[in-house]
Amino acid sequence: MRWFKFLYEHLQGYRLLLVSVIIATVLYAAVYLGTSLVFSFVIDNVLSGSEINNPYTLIVSQLLGGVDYVSEHLWVVALLLIGLYAIYSLLMTYRQIMQGVIAERLTQNVREHMYQHIQQLPFTTQKRLNSGELLQKCTSDVDMIRRFFNGQIAEIFYTLATVIVASVVMFTLHWKLSVVMIVTLIIIFCFSYVFYSKIQKQFMLSDEAEAVMMTNINESLNGIRVVKAFNKEAYEVKHFEKNSRNYSKVTVKMMEFMGKYWTSADVLLLTCRLLIIALAINYVAIGELTIGNFVVFLTYQQLVSYPFRNLGRILNDFGKVTVSVGRLQDILDLPVEDLHSGSTPDLKGDICFNDVSFHFDDDPGMVLKHINLDIKQGTTIALMGPTGCGKSTLMYLLDRLYEPSQGMITINGVDIASMSKSYLRDNVGIVLQEPFLFSKSIEDNIKISDYSIDYNRLIKASKIASIHDVIETFDKGYDTMVGERGVTLSGGQKQRVAIARTIIKECPILIFDDSLSAVDSETDAKIREALNNMQDGVTKIIITQRINTASQADTIYVMENGQITQQGTHEQLIAQDGLYQRIYNIQSAMVLSKEVA
Repeated sequence: MRWFKFLYEHLQGYRLLLVSVIIATVLYAAVYLGTSLVFSFVIDNVLSGSEINNPYTLIVSQLLGGVDYVSEHLWVVALLLIGLYAIYSLLMTYRQIMQGVIAERLTQNVREHMYQHIQQLPFTTQKRLNSGELLQKCTSDVDMIRRFFNGQIAEIFYTLATVIVASVVMFTLHWKLSVVMIVTLIIIFCFSYVFYSKIQKQFMLSDEAEAVMMTNINESLNGIRVVKAFNKEAYEVKHFEKNSRNYSKVTVKMMEFMGKYWTSADVLLLTCRLLIIALAINYVAIGELTIGNFVVFLTYQQLVSYPFRNLGRILNDFGKVTVSVGRLQDILDLPVEDLHSGSTPDLKGDICFNDVSFHFDDDPGMVLKHINLDIKQGTTIALMGPTGCGKSTLMYLLDRLYEPSQGMITINGVDIASMSKSYLRDNVGIVLQEPFLFSKSIEDNIKISDYSIDYNRLIKASKIASIHDVIETFDKGYDTMVGERGVTLSGGQKQRVAIARTIIKECPILIFDDSLSAVDSETDAKIREALNNMQDGVTKIIITQRINTASQADTIYVMENGQITQQGTHEQLIAQDGLYQRIYNIQSAMVLSKEVA
């Protein structure tokens, strides 16, 4: 019963309120049914003068002061009905408001729990999740739960209470007619349940089509620059229209089924009602049923049959809720990343990769093979190599975004696997290859690690990243909004803001993952000079494709096919046959050709 545990946990703080809504629902169902007994009492016993032979109308008679009193004071009946309808209205109002509160608070708890859990998932898990499907689950599935609790859960108890109370009353009035009515209700329920069981597949197709459409929208908006650059607007529109039409097609088909159901169900309901009326008239004619009780039966048949028809739909919707809960629970069952357990040693910057190999869980092919590195505190190393050779993966291992498949990584002799991930990442600053900026001000993006950082540190980090002078040219300076994903800044500006964001943390270890690729050579040189002038003791790892950037490193490591094939200084490597020398010759020739031109 995963769904029950899920809902029970997320209803924390609102469980008693839900119980009160159920009680209010049962009470107003009983009150509304009781009004028919008042009319029956007036018709049969007050106006017709028949003897009271029903315990429920006897209660009404005693409540109003007896038949004789009511005959002389009919206004008492009016007051009682007004009072009953007032109570009914108050209970219904309470139910409507409180079930809305419960539904919204429940979905708020689910949304916040889902978001918090997704944030805490390991990087490897998040990479394999489909963002569009994940977004659809966190919206459509959560909304399914909200809609069910906003109306249908109370409707279940209303229907059950109505059926139970009405059945008890009707069996005391005329058991034969009651049996017929119960049989018709069972037929109506079975028809409804079978129909919704068959249409369940159509609901699933509609949900899946919506997920595909949401993925399309998310991907297109995130890649809007690429779309614009390649004049693919028409293609994207056509692609979206295809997904949109498919979603509309399956949803319209589902609505057609629904239309046929409601029509058929109404015909069935009216047929059952006509049957009840025909039988009731016959029983009145032979004296087995009074006119007042006839009114009660007709009223109860209408009050019960329509909710009972909906009960099949509600039970199927509940089935969809359990499916939605299961899909959400599948995400919540994914193990979260333990960020805080582990040691917090004093980290200086001596880094050692000892026979480190790595492969992804879903691919046995080795990305890194027997890597051995010894990086001394305060030195600057450069990593060079072709795309896909494992340079970035190596740094993700150092930040524990990935875990080694083999070997060990230590900082100051301490295995990083034994360290708190949160503490490690506070001390290892990384500028990613594709900088991501949030839709906030430039200042907030730079100070994202700690908003309490003072203004002087902000300026210092920005100057080192060679972005301060650029920011000063903006009308709002550091208060300038960068737009979603930083779209209002150029590629080089985004990279420099990302560099400032990392530098401001003042970590003992800094990693620059090809993070100078979008800046010009002059700016690249300024940033490297500023980095070299930073406080002593900071270990810097620079991943780059530029010889000029790598040339000033204390040690350069060349990677090919997940292995280190060369290491040394710039002068040593250009004198060796190998990849570094070839890159040097190509880039030198390019510079020379530009100068000649």
